[in-house]
Amino acid sequence: MIIWWLTLLGLCLNLNLGLALQVPQHNCEKYFSYYKESDGAYIGVFTAPRAGVNSLEWEVVFNAHGTGQAATVGSLQPYPSKDSAFEKIRNGERGQVFVRFQNFGDELPKLIRAEFNDELLCRNDEYDAPSSTMTRRQSMSTSTPITQIAAPRETAVPRFIQNTPKAAPRDRVVFQSGFLDLSPPSQHSSNPFLNRNIPRIESDFEECGVEGFAPLQIGGDLVTRGQYPWLAALYEGSSTATYKCVVSVISKRTVITAAHCIYGKEANQLWVYLGRHDRNENPENGASLVSVSRVITPSAYEGSPVPDADVGLLVLNAAMEYTKYIQPLCLWSSNMGLPPNEGDSGAVAGWGYDRSAQKTRFPKTVSVRLVPRDQCLKEMKRAEDFITRRTVCAGNSESHGPCFGDSGSALMVLRNNRWYIRGVVSLSPRQGDICDLSKYVIYCDVAKHIDWVRQNMVI
Repeated sequence: MIIWWLTLLGLCLNLNLGLALQVPQHNCEKYFSYYKESDGAYIGVFTAPRAGVNSLEWEVVFNAHGTGQAATVGSLQPYPSKDSAFEKIRNGERGQVFVRFQNFGDELPKLIRAEFNDELLCRNDEYDAPSSTMTRRQSMSTSTPITQIAAPRETAVPRFIQNTPKAAPRDRVVFQSGFLDLSPPSQHSSNPFLNRNIPRIESDFEECGVEGFAPLQIGGDLVTRGQYPWLAALYEGSSTATYKCVVSVISKRTVITAAHCIYGKEANQLWVYLGRHDRNENPENGASLVSVSRVITPSAYEGSPVPDADVGLLVLNAAMEYTKYIQPLCLWSSNMGLPPNEGDSGAVAGWGYDRSAQKTRFPKTVSVRLVPRDQCLKEMKRAEDFITRRTVCAGNSESHGPCFGDSGSALMVLRNNRWYIRGVVSLSPRQGDICDLSKYVIYCDVAKHIDWVRQNMVI
C-alpha cells in the first residue's frame, strides 16, 4: 500500500494568462487549448481528432463581447510551422493548426464551434448581444503516402546494456557506454525501448484518462500493467540513473510532477521512463526511456516547503507514441467545477515505501477522499502554514496513502468515466521512517492552476 509524509512532495501556482486576462470556458479540451508563447503573445491550438489523415479541413468560429473585433483572431495556420505540420501528417501523426489572438484586451475570444472534415467536434453558446463572431478556415493536404515512423526523430532514446540489468542496483538503470546510442533504429530491432516494438493502439483509443484493466481483488492495492497508462517514473543521473519521483503523462511531449522533484535540476540529467511498471526489470519490455529537454517550475517556487507552488512540468526531447501502456491523464478544465464541500473520491498511485519503510517493486494504488479546507485545518493545526487556498487535502479511513517515493504522484478524480488530475502529492505528517497516514495528505491543487499548466505544456 502507499503511504504519505511531511517532507517535500509537490506544490502548485495559480498563474493566469495575464493579470486581468480572462480565459473563456469551453467544452473542446480534447481538440483545442489556449497557450501563451515565449514572446507574450497568445495563440489557440487545434489538434485533429484522428491520426493517419492526409487531408484536413478546419472551420472554427470564435465569439467576443462587443463589436468591432474583426482583427482579434488571426488566420488559421499550420502548427507549429508549415514544414513541421506536414512532416507530422506524413508520419501518420495528428495534424495541428493554430490562430493568433491580437488586441484581445482583457479577454480572449471564446471558441463556439469547431469542425474537422465536416465533423462537428464541439460547440458552445454565444455571448449575448452585442458581440462579434469570427470564422476561420484552413485546408491542408498531402499526396505523399502516410507512414508510421518507427521512432521519434528528435532524439534517440538511451539503450541499455543487455547483459547487465540483473546486476544493476535496485532503482538504478545503467546506460550503454557513450550515454546515447545514436545509430539508426533499424539496427536495433531487439531494443524494447524503441517505439517500434511497443504494441500500438488504434487512434480512437488515444483519449485521455481511460483506465486499463484492474485486478479482481476487493480492497486490494495492486496496479496491473497498463491500469494507469499515464503513470511514469522519473530518473536522475548520467551513466547510472536513480529513481526519484512519479510523473504523469499529460501530452505527447509533457509530463507533470512536483516542483521539488525537478527544481534546480539540469534537463540533461533527467530521464522519464514511460510505461514503467517493474522497477527491477531493466530494460522493461513495452516501456520507453526518454530524455528531457526543458524543466519548468513556477517563478514563485524557489525550493519553499509550502505546497502552494510545488508543481512542475518536464518537456521531453522526443514525442512519445501512445500505446496500451502509455496514454495521457486528462487535465482539469475550468468548467468542471469544484464541489463546495469537496467529497470527491480520488486515487493515487506510485512506487512509494510500504508500511515497513521498504521500497516497492511494482506500483500500488489507494483510494482517498478529498475534504474541505476548513476540516483539514481543524484536524491538522500544526500544518496550518502549509494549507492554503491553492492546496487540497485528502485521506483514507484505513490510514493508507502515498509516502517517500510517491512525490509528484497525481491525485486522480474520476469524472464521467475518465480520470482527471486534481492535484499532485505534496506533504504528509511524518512518523519515524514512514508517514503518519492517520492524518491528511496535502496536495498542490492543480485544478486551481490549470492555466499555468496549459500555457507552459508542449503538445
